[in-house]
Amino acid sequence: MEFLILLFGGAMMGLGGVLVRLAGDVGVGPFGSAFWRMALASVVLVGWAAAQHVRASRSVVSPPPEAELEPALEQPAPVVPMWFHGWSRSALIALAAAMFAGDLILYHLGLFWTTVANATLESNLAPVVIAVALWAMTGIAPSGSFLLGMGVALAGAMLMIGAHLNHGTALLGDICGLSSALFYAAYQLGVQQARQRLRTLPLMAWVSSGATLALLPFALLQGHMLPTAPIGWLWLIGLALVVQIGGQVVVAHAIKHLHPGLASVGLLMQPAAAAVYAWIILGQAMGPLQMAGGLVALGGIYLARRAAA
Repeated sequence: MEFLILLFGGAMMGLGGVLVRLAGDVGVGPFGSAFWRMALASVVLVGWAAAQHVRASRSVVSPPPEAELEPALEQPAPVVPMWFHGWSRSALIALAAAMFAGDLILYHLGLFWTTVANATLESNLAPVVIAVALWAMTGIAPSGSFLLGMGVALAGAMLMIGAHLNHGTALLGDICGLSSALFYAAYQLGVQQARQRLRTLPLMAWVSSGATLALLPFALLQGHMLPTAPIGWLWLIGLALVVQIGGQVVVAHAIKHLHPGLASVGLLMQPAAAAVYAWIILGQAMGPLQMAGGLVALGGIYLARRAAA
């Protein structure tokens, strides 16, 4: 059952690229959709965190300090003293917010310039980036299986990009998709460290609010923030509630109860679902080279995730 829940969560997250493109069809630019994605999600998360705080404050029996810390320690973060030693909680939250804003800027640009399938799969190389970053921080080399998976994943990504080598805008979109993985990896590392000191829900409320503020000037400078048709608000609300909150929460719940190897397989649902949605809804069919590259990249991501688990 948990595996099916994970697949469902991945399928919801896979809708993100399509909703961004649909919002773009009614006048919302990539930075505008990124801003509303986080702003609308922040309203829900801040309200949720505030309600949780009120309930806790009204509780007759106050929990012991150990119990208060436990939710933030559900999944202990790797120790990375070389980079994060001495960082305050506020600094970690600011880092996570800024990196997530950068990830969304590049990912949403990629969605406009290349295919949804390419941009989504390329951004899902973040686990590979994280493992390499931890290698650099800790000096502990990854296993041969991980290096094999990383090589396969990168080879698949190059195959997908190869179809766009003679198309400047599409190639630029692929570069944005790959670059977004760097920012998303940095975001995940920041969140992992911050979760050592703060509960998940307040942390996500702070990070989402910070990312909203970081995205606002980009959205204002680009313009095209408001949809030209009422249905555009449906796409933006879906992006915030279904993808940003619903998909993330469902996936986090399922991963908590699954073996890491099995979870790594289920998480591949997101890029796979994104490709199917883009084909059915947007008519973005994948050519033979892109399809082969996508399958190779998915296999490499699976091998790398499983080896790093």
